[in-house]
Amino acid sequence: MQYLESKGVKIPFIFEKNQDLPIVVLKLVFQNCGRSYDEIAGLAKMFSRILNEGVDDQFFKELEFRAISLEASSGFESLEINLSCLKEHFKFAIKQLENLLLKPRIEEKILRKLKINVLGELASKNSDFDYLAKNLLNAEIFEYPEFQSPNDGDEKSIENITLESLHHYHKKNIHLNNLVCVIGGDIEEKEVKEFLSGLFEKLNKGKANKNKKYELCKENKDKILIRKESEQAYIYFATPLRLNICDKDIYLAKIALFVLGQGGFGSRIMEEIRVKRGLAYSAYAMLDVKLSFSRIFGYLQTKNESATQAKKIIKELFNDFVQYGINENELLQAKNFIIGSSPLRYESLSKRLAIAFNEYYQGLEQGYYKKELNLVQKVKLEEINAYIKQHKEILNMSFASIQNEN
Repeated sequence: MQYLESKGVKIPFIFEKNQDLPIVVLKLVFQNCGRSYDEIAGLAKMFSRILNEGVDDQFFKELEFRAISLEASSGFESLEINLSCLKEHFKFAIKQLENLLLKPRIEEKILRKLKINVLGELASKNSDFDYLAKNLLNAEIFEYPEFQSPNDGDEKSIENITLESLHHYHKKNIHLNNLVCVIGGDIEEKEVKEFLSGLFEKLNKGKANKNKKYELCKENKDKILIRKESEQAYIYFATPLRLNICDKDIYLAKIALFVLGQGGFGSRIMEEIRVKRGLAYSAYAMLDVKLSFSRIFGYLQTKNESATQAKKIIKELFNDFVQYGINENELLQAKNFIIGSSPLRYESLSKRLAIAFNEYYQGLEQGYYKKELNLVQKVKLEEINAYIKQHKEILNMSFASIQNEN
């Protein structure tokens, strides 16, 4: 973890030299310019689609000829560009990336084509009940405009996106003050810095966007959307969770959620919902912590006539969890999995770079996740149960479901 300076801006720079394969992987992350910063719903996602059109009709043909992979994507908080190539083509790839960042294909015919594609995708998702239930939950529990439509936006907002709004997004967000650079592979650090310095010199300095914070609404919701063609009840649920992504004791939450619902077979929710009662094929509850919000997020799918019963069981499981905590065997199983599976999380260069970026993004020191394993190993039963008892806010549960009238 270092910083590269350009135009007076210190750009976070994460690098790992790795000679296992003759490749280079690069991730550019533009922070605080995803869906939550949209001036028009779906604008950030549309801009990432624009980037994936290249700069002209030959752009991706030339990349494919050299086996260069280049793709942009946009999430709720950030927009990122991922590039991978053979080291012999890295210079060419950087030049193409520079062209793309400076001259994205913001053209009327491209925008018109992308709008047709997005509207077609939205229409097809109207029968994706998981997608609908998840969006319904977000719209109910977050009383902010940013959550009232998905990352793609909706039919109305897509129509409102113009060339002018895309140019404005480009100028406002694609600049040095929003940028984090993550790179690794069979290349010397000095060479990387030279290539990147040339790229950074072409980008605007810009002004950093501020982090946003969202709170779940205080009222518990149970929103049901009736769809007669739904043969199952698609149930999503969420609870507030009072913690920050950079909290030093977040490893306790990871252990707790592994036992409650994130650990698959053997977790409390899976055992009660599927194994003992046969109400669902899959059921889980997971830790969902970002810079902008934190919550427990869960899902299950069951028969329409079992939906009310399933929700009741979920509430009872959360109540018992807060009241009685976990037992010694559950703690041991959670520790064994979290510690035992850690080598898999570091097995590839791309995974290691992703972990290093997450440590930076969460405000943690580099290498923190490995140190966290020692903390997990030392956790006592009384400590984890005291932690669980402190978080009674997770009993404030909201549901959103798609089901038929039965």
